[in-house]
Amino acid sequence: MTKKTAKILLHCTFVGWLVAFIAYKDHADLGGRMITQGMILWLIECIPCVGWIFSLILSIMAIVNISKGDEDYKCPVIGEANWFKNL
Repeated sequence: MTKKTAKILLHCTFVGWLVAFIAYKDHADLGGRMITQGMILWLIECIPCVGWIFSLILSIMAIVNISKGDEDYKCPVIGEANWFKNL
């Protein structure tokens, strides 16, 4: 799995986040902030209606920007969070 694929999977669903976290061995290469963004997005998905829409918009923005080559994309609102600093 490439680094770009792992970063895209982190921003999909919980299953995508889990697959990327387990399959991509070098977590330090992904960056703690990117892993945190993915985790926050699927936590927001647990909120009915408003959370789904907000999470969908942020996920699409992240996937498009990562696909274009922005390796260090920060989602609006949640982009500064970093729960995995030591990975």
